[in-house]
Amino acid sequence: MDFRTIFGDNIDEYSDLVDEDVAENMGRMFFHGLAGHDPDDRSLLSLLIWELKSVENIRHTSSELRFIYAADPSFISPLLEKYHEEVMNDKVKKTFFEITSQEPDTEEALSECGFSIKRVESRDIDVTVDECKGLPVAKKDAPPYIQSIDILDNQEFYQGLMNILFRYENPALEDLAYLPRQWYEQTVSCYCETDGKVTGLLLVHACPSGILIPVLFFSVGADYKMNLIEMLRFSIARAAEIYPGDTVIRIRRRNHDVNVLSEKFFPGRTGRTAVAGERSEKRTVQ
Repeated sequence: MDFRTIFGDNIDEYSDLVDEDVAENMGRMFFHGLAGHDPDDRSLLSLLIWELKSVENIRHTSSELRFIYAADPSFISPLLEKYHEEVMNDKVKKTFFEITSQEPDTEEALSECGFSIKRVESRDIDVTVDECKGLPVAKKDAPPYIQSIDILDNQEFYQGLMNILFRYENPALEDLAYLPRQWYEQTVSCYCETDGKVTGLLLVHACPSGILIPVLFFSVGADYKMNLIEMLRFSIARAAEIYPGDTVIRIRRRNHDVNVLSEKFFPGRTGRTAVAGERSEKRTVQ
């Protein structure tokens, strides 16, 4: 099997196969991909896309598999062997994944490659713009010190973002500070201002599929709790103005605070059944 590195420049060659919301990430700092081709006819045999996590802490650097494809389960093993060689260069200690749909034969092949496989409830829950519009928190208007990020200039935006990330130890995305400004939905994403400085941000990404994903929701200062609620009000109102009511907002329950908030606003809402796997990445002794 001949392997080819996938970049942002060549991901379009695999657009018939790779989910568009995954494909748009190729070219970002911590996303990587491999495609395995038949050496004779160049047909695609396997493909893998992954995202590096906790890269600033080499003791805990991990990798999340974001997309897995194999024309036949037997191609999984050589693909993951090549992947292992790649991530050893990044000092990855653990690989994990959570996928909501996967073929049983592929699951078995992943298990044979050292992954512990189990069924879980997805960490993601999907709600709609209309559901958010109906929440009690959305019944009031946000104060004027909450505004869309589109009125900030680049210096104000990035200074505010860095000020918040300096205090936020575990952001949802490793590369929040490096993404181009326009990666964030400009009118639904918002900020709060205190004494002329950005002290809170609610950043939302609009995926190619149309799904809206909050990627940063954080505020600093004495009034941070109130400011979080006000930013939420603002973003819900803007989303309701711009997007159809059935537009999906995907909430990733990535920590205790998000779990508490999602249960408060959407009690009893559960994620889809997913297949999760994990394995240690150990350096081969020569």
